[in-house]
Amino acid sequence: MSSVAVTSPTTTTTPALVPPLDGSLDVRGLIDFHLTNVNLSSAYSFANDNASLTDISRFEFARAAHRAAHLLFREGARAGDVVAIVAHADALLYQAIVAGCIVAGLVPFPISQRNSEVALVHLLTTTNTRRILTTHKSLGPLLESISSQAAAAGINVQEIPVLGELYPLLGREAPQDAFSAYPALSSRAKGTDVALYLHSSGSTGLPKPIPLPHRTVHSFAGMDLFRQFGELAPRLAVGALPPFHAMGVFLQLIAPIFSGGTACIYPPVSMDEYRPPITATPENALDNARRAKANGIITVPAFLLEWAQREEDVRNLAALNMVMYSGGTLATKVGDYLVSQGVNLVQVYGGTEFAAGNTLKRTNVLPSEWNWLQISESVNIRWMAVGDGSFECQFLTTPIHFPAIENLPDVPGYATKDLFERHPTKPHLYRIVGRLDDVLIMANGEKTVPGPMEDILTASPFIAGAVMFGRERNQIGVLVEPSRPVNTQDPAALGEFRNLIWPVVEEANGIAPAFARVYKEMILVTSTEQPMIRAPKGTVVKKATIALYDAQITALYDTVEASTTADVRPPTSWAPIDIEPWLLTHTSFLSGKTMDIGGDLFEQGFDSLNATFLRHRIVAALRNYGEETAAAARNIPQNFVYAHPSIPQLARAISALVYGTDSSSSVDATEMVEAMITKYTQEFPPRAPHQQASEHVALLTGSTGGLGSHLLDILLRHPAVRTVYAFNRPGRTLVAERQATAFRERGLDVVLLQGKKLVFLEGDTTRADLGLQPEMLAVLRSTLTVIIHNAWALDFNKSLASFEPHVCGTRNLVDLALATDAKFMFTSSIASAQGWDRTKGAFPEELQLDAGVAVGNGYGESKYISERILAKSGLRATSFRIGQVTGSGSTGAWATTDWVPAIVKSSVALGCVPVTGESAASVAWLPPEAVAQAIVDVALLKTEQPFAVNLVHPRPVAWDFVFGAISQRLKLLILPMAQWLARVEERSRDASEGDMELVPAVKLLEFLKTAFTGAADVQFATARAESVSPAMKELKPLEVADVHRWLGYWESKDFL
Repeated sequence: MSSVAVTSPTTTTTPALVPPLDGSLDVRGLIDFHLTNVNLSSAYSFANDNASLTDISRFEFARAAHRAAHLLFREGARAGDVVAIVAHADALLYQAIVAGCIVAGLVPFPISQRNSEVALVHLLTTTNTRRILTTHKSLGPLLESISSQAAAAGINVQEIPVLGELYPLLGREAPQDAFSAYPALSSRAKGTDVALYLHSSGSTGLPKPIPLPHRTVHSFAGMDLFRQFGELAPRLAVGALPPFHAMGVFLQLIAPIFSGGTACIYPPVSMDEYRPPITATPENALDNARRAKANGIITVPAFLLEWAQREEDVRNLAALNMVMYSGGTLATKVGDYLVSQGVNLVQVYGGTEFAAGNTLKRTNVLPSEWNWLQISESVNIRWMAVGDGSFECQFLTTPIHFPAIENLPDVPGYATKDLFERHPTKPHLYRIVGRLDDVLIMANGEKTVPGPMEDILTASPFIAGAVMFGRERNQIGVLVEPSRPVNTQDPAALGEFRNLIWPVVEEANGIAPAFARVYKEMILVTSTEQPMIRAPKGTVVKKATIALYDAQITALYDTVEASTTADVRPPTSWAPIDIEPWLLTHTSFLSGKTMDIGGDLFEQGFDSLNATFLRHRIVAALRNYGEETAAAARNIPQNFVYAHPSIPQLARAISALVYGTDSSSSVDATEMVEAMITKYTQEFPPRAPHQQASEHVALLTGSTGGLGSHLLDILLRHPAVRTVYAFNRPGRTLVAERQATAFRERGLDVVLLQGKKLVFLEGDTTRADLGLQPEMLAVLRSTLTVIIHNAWALDFNKSLASFEPHVCGTRNLVDLALATDAKFMFTSSIASAQGWDRTKGAFPEELQLDAGVAVGNGYGESKYISERILAKSGLRATSFRIGQVTGSGSTGAWATTDWVPAIVKSSVALGCVPVTGESAASVAWLPPEAVAQAIVDVALLKTEQPFAVNLVHPRPVAWDFVFGAISQRLKLLILPMAQWLARVEERSRDASEGDMELVPAVKLLEFLKTAFTGAADVQFATARAESVSPAMKELKPLEVADVHRWLGYWESKDFL
């Protein structure tokens, strides 16, 4: 028994008992060590929403493993049965299940859910797996796809336990708490018995199961590197690692349980029901490390690439004791930059078969030598020279290091096929330079060995040669040499050839994991002028050939186009029944997952880039079909996918364009609006009796946005308001932190956020209980006097169907208001009047019962529907039709996702700003301070409140006044609006991701066309707004100084 001194975030020292790793205990014995010794040192730690930390002791984890063993050992199970874990679960739960299998005498086999069906069946059958533990809600389709093969092999499928079954007292388990240990096994496992299986990545073909015997686990746990984690980074952030991956098992299970140190992980999402775990992203990985008070992190190169682009992230990395990366090569310029900024960057050389080969305690090394490794004394490496100054790394088996696989022909050991070079002046340092088999190490750390896929491709009679590329990239491509000449300057010929070879490419994709698939857009065809370079015996010289096409490959990655205009095969007919499966194929391909054919694409994770690329494919297919459909292709607007956000809707709309029928008339749109009004105005609960309140208790939704922050500021400072509940959706950071950031950006007093008057809530308005605990919901129902509903997604492209969750949320908040007879303030929009007949004059401050006034885009239609719900509810309600809100009056803070900054950024890229040249073209934009004050003024009125108030600037200024000031400040030319829009439309054709980043107006093209052709130029009456709010009555016109503040803010965010 030994102990490692672990420094906690509070700088106190807690001895972390670690079990003996001399082979005297099998792996179950290592787990039981923590029970026997009541080891209360922290194995895991995660941050809660309230910024507190929850620690899971090694004692509590061992108990969780025993509880898992009770649940997992089913009748008929036998010791040594292999149990596959194909589950999408939190690391804390996942690793307890792995350990629980071992406690029960079973052999766990963590398997990546990203494997193909063929790969999964291969792994199950080659290990004689008897059972699969899974999460049906997230992986049901995958398990269903192999159900017949699993049944034939006698494999049972079982749902994993939920977290509360294994950790009933999460973070609070004590020795005196009730517990039943799993019975001792009849015999102790031998050192050569398999403790668990892991598997290879599948980059060389089908993934291979890798058995880890008990002695191998012992030797891995005792390696220098794992012990050093506890010394150099005692709180190591490992939450972003996939728990099924070798690195995840090593650092989320073996290191914290057997070697010491604390693994900082993501917080689990649910105790008593299954919910998908938090998806790791560069943003939340670093934020979670900070919140969990980690002093070290281990990650992959792709995340470092992202962090290096943000100064704040680099500062956070520099504050850590150590930043480790593994799983791939890091671009030298990125590593050099991070080290120059004070980041202690350390590479970890590891593999499933041998664990880790280097030490973290390097000697005689400079910071600039961050990518040079010093080999650990725990291993014995034979450096096998390969003839070009590089060496293959071969791990020899020793009494203290047992590789999981032994494949050397002469002595026990493992040949990695990894190639290294020795430092020219420091012979104890080595650097990885590649692979014997030309493996492509991608930016995300995944490894692809191209040989097997290239072999399939070159077996085609249409392909003379194939070389894959993608080193340090996030996507694999292939360079193909046709067996017969193809005119690479002719898009139609290129498209025809890609379609010709696509079946064999799909065959090659079939043996590859998802990350190594080749997409049609990533097929580069050689020209007759530049054939592949070949050796005398006829084989392709890969490195030289790739170098020959380096410019074309770089250009391909730079554009990342969805497809050319000629390589998309159309559906068999243009009837909806044939278009729907065609669309399903393309939407699933673009999103990387199987889409629900009837669901809203955007609710399933489709984004603007996906929508743009899908539109490209639809247009290309129509053009390729023939002249009779080419005209339809010209009539596909930029927002086509947004306007028809489900596969059936898209199919009907495409069919209607081809056959000349109208599938989306304004009459239909009006009917859809009315139908949704009817749906959400049924069976209102009774309204509570009215009681006059001396002090107000307010619920504000969307408090962290621009307008929301100003509303919260006014409410917190108002003497008539006793309590403010700031209600927001959960985010990747604590809502209090997001709110503080929002206040600082707008020059608001952050001290206000520390008072007892403010209560932060996180929830979900689409749920009837708002995602709140029953006790909190009861408090709101008994105390609220005012609800200000401000949370709404701003997107002029999406259709009404995509906004239904917001409408549902409004109805749920209305029901809450009825329970307490609270006033209801709704931040509507002037978009709810987009269909107004301008010949009738200014839009009045009255309820409009004709739904046709709102028809135009889903955003405005959904706001109008909510107005009608309020009118039908009988509440004391006011709907504020708010115009364009500008940046903050003090700092100019204006969200860069809004349409006005999109125009300005696009103007910078185009070199000119749009002007109208018409004195009638005006902007009635107003600052958020005035809007927020007007809303609060009405909310706290003691007299009867109006139902509708139009909040636009009573004294508008000319469009050209604003954009003239922008032109002068940014030194841009001016261009008539129509010509400016034409330039944007030109950039939108086959726009790449980079194009849309530089010219974001591309994504708003249809909205801008409508707005700038006068169709949206509706005038609004403001007499009532001015009468109920002094802030509106006294509002001054916009000035050049206001414009300069906005520009200054955008420049400070590196947006311009």
